[in-house]
Amino acid sequence: MANDCASGLIHKAYDPGSDRYAVVEERDCGATTGKATVVRVGRASRSPDAAVEVFVADDDHGLARAMEFPNMAIGVVWRRPGELSIAFDSKARVFRRLPTAEGARISYISTEPIAFPGVP
Repeated sequence: MANDCASGLIHKAYDPGSDRYAVVEERDCGATTGKATVVRVGRASRSPDAAVEVFVADDDHGLARAMEFPNMAIGVVWRRPGELSIAFDSKARVFRRLPTAEGARISYISTEPIAFPGVP
């Protein structure tokens, strides 16, 4: 992330089976760029700066509905220990989508309208 970008925490979810967590952040790099939604996966035993960016997307100039979120609708849920599920609007413009991080598997749900992942 560039030094002139600001990030704001939207949501933090903890893995029930370890010290892993996922954070959803809004990234704002100024007036010449749109805001991005970023999901990072980290471990409580490490520095927050070591968390891995697993998902980066934006609303593609308003195509993905914002709903109550600052940028775009997104759902982040640990479905079971070590399995993170990220749901996002299919109209979002996705820049990064990693399948694993910090020993966890990550699945993605792209739907319109947004369908938030549930816990079985």
